[in-house]
Amino acid sequence: MLAAVTAGATLTGCGQLINPYTTELQYDPADGVSARVGDLQASDLLIVNDGEGSEGKLNGLVYNSGSSDSQLTITVNGTDTQVTIPAGTSVRLDGKKNGNGDKTVSPVTISSLGDAKVGDQIRATLKTSPGGSTQVSIPVLLDQYPYGDADVDHAESETSGDESHGSGH
Repeated sequence: MLAAVTAGATLTGCGQLINPYTTELQYDPADGVSARVGDLQASDLLIVNDGEGSEGKLNGLVYNSGSSDSQLTITVNGTDTQVTIPAGTSVRLDGKKNGNGDKTVSPVTISSLGDAKVGDQIRATLKTSPGGSTQVSIPVLLDQYPYGDADVDHAESETSGDESHGSGH
């Protein structure tokens, strides 16, 4: 009887002493990555590239939980880009409004991705003072919906509407 109770407890998931709850695991539920440095929390960081040039647009949201504006320095391939994040607010790095405020920043452009191309991850350093710095690997995605603004062209079908229905064979 003890074996039946033990087997029942194991099969019903009562073995949580061995396996953590999935909801307690830290992960990024998006295409981009997250990072924290000082009072700043960055989420869904990704770089959009057209697949041809070495320049990219940084997307993501940065929240400043501090009581004063904070200067964020983003370093990619030795080139620094600085963004001021207003106190107590969040801003989108693509320059658009974030939906719950009217504060915006100029769109952040990464001038050189080096050898990185679409599908790669590129190392970046996020730094603020005070607060220190942290390194992240930011994915490079193709400039298309939902992150980019390029139009996607689809190939024309080789059959016309009447031919696609077949002849009933």
